Parts: sequence; structure tokens; C-alpha cells
Amino acid sequence: MQPTPLPWFIVLLTSVPQAFIIIRIGFQLYNLDMGYSRTILLSLISGVLAILARELPLPFGVHTIILIVSSTLLTAIVTGTNPWHCFIAILTGALILGVLEGVLLPIYINITEVTSDRLALKPWLNILYFLPSGIIMAVFYLLAKKRNYVIFDLSLDRD
Repeated sequence: MQPTPLPWFIVLLTSVPQAFIIIRIGFQLYNLDMGYSRTILLSLISGVLAILARELPLPFGVHTIILIVSSTLLTAIVTGTNPWHCFIAILTGALILGVLEGVLLPIYINITEVTSDRLALKPWLNILYFLPSGIIMAVFYLLAKKRNYVIFDLSLDRD
């Protein structure tokens, strides 16, 4: 089955913010430094890659793997950070978002009575479904940043 193409507004309002928060949370949790302007640039590129990856006729989940790997490589190139450190940080951010969405999506589907198949037909619902998890992730990031919460300091290992 050919995947439904991502409309530009879904990329702008969900894919780009998701990439931004994934990178920011991952880099915060591992004490890796990156400015906001670079994060925005990488998020915009990731949004374009999301459109391209979505066009590929691949099984469910492979698109996510492609986006994680490409984001890792781009981040390593742009920041000069060790690619393994970028991978660990981005994978952690993606896993946190994935777990959060995995918990919230069944609740959304129950409340709206919209099946996951119909989400492709009503793309604006993706924005509505992203808002609570995006807000929770943003609050989590802001708290982690404010309290300087780090689960493992990768900035000490520059190799």
C-alpha cells in the first residue's frame, strides 16, 4: 500500500516541531550543546526529509528509522559532535516522544472515535493529536533545562 503523502501543513506544524523537541530533549539529557538556530535549521531539513521518506513504499516504522539516522548524520555534520553521541541523543528524544504518543494515542482515538486508518484521511487531526504530547515534551524540556537535568554527560567524552 502506497503511504499517503504528508501535506505541507502537517510537516510545518507537526514534523518540524517534533524534530525540534526530539533534538533539544536528547541534547539536554546528554549535556550536549547546540544553539537554537542550528536546531531550527536541522528541524526544517528533517521536515523535508519526512516528506521524502514518506514517499518511499516502505513497511511501517522504516520511515522513522530513516529519519533518526538521517537526523543523526545531519546533526553530527552541522555540530561537529560525535555521530554516536548524536545518535544516542536523538534516539532518546524519539523514544520519549514515541512512548508518550503510544500512551496518548489510544486515549485520543477513544475520545474522538477516529481509527488510525482515518487519520491519514483527516490530516488536521494529526495536528490536534500532536498538541498535547508536544506541550508535555516542551514542558519536560524546559524543566530539564532549568534544573540542568542530565542522565549521562556525553560532553566529557569528545572522542
